Amino acid sequence: MLSHRSYGTVSSITDSGNFMEIHEPPKEIWERKKLGIELRQKYELYFVTLIFTLTGLSIQTARPYAAPFFVWVEIVAWGSLLLAGLLGLWRVSRLWLREFRVGEYFEAQFDNDDRHVRLRQELNTLDDRLGFFNKLQWPLFVVGLMVLAVARASTLFTTT
Repeated sequence: MLSHRSYGTVSSITDSGNFMEIHEPPKEIWERKKLGIELRQKYELYFVTLIFTLTGLSIQTARPYAAPFFVWVEIVAWGSLLLAGLLGLWRVSRLWLREFRVGEYFEAQFDNDDRHVRLRQELNTLDDRLGFFNKLQWPLFVVGLMVLAVARASTLFTTT
């Protein structure tokens, strides 16, 4: 059961010599956020690894088909899986950048310039791209698996 705690207060000295109170969330909130980020990173890495493993395994275990149509069906499956894996790699490469930019954004809010506005725009753009590629990656993965299953199952239906 989670208990209700108020935000902690940290005092700091401003340029004019006055004390300014900064309210921080409790340590438990930061720990949960950190855990969420770590789990997301592990999930992304696992998913990319799964995609490339399945792609490599399907290429290594390829067999000749009686009908040339199914050869092309399997090649389309490989392409779909490969593209899903490459999109996953791009996402993994950008997740660390996003977390770094979030830290810069929070730091820039205390500066006297408007750097935090530019960082907020960068974060919004990056979040949009990450979301778009995630929505593209999943269908490519599912289509690749389904098409691969159809190609491999075709030997059951074409064998006499």
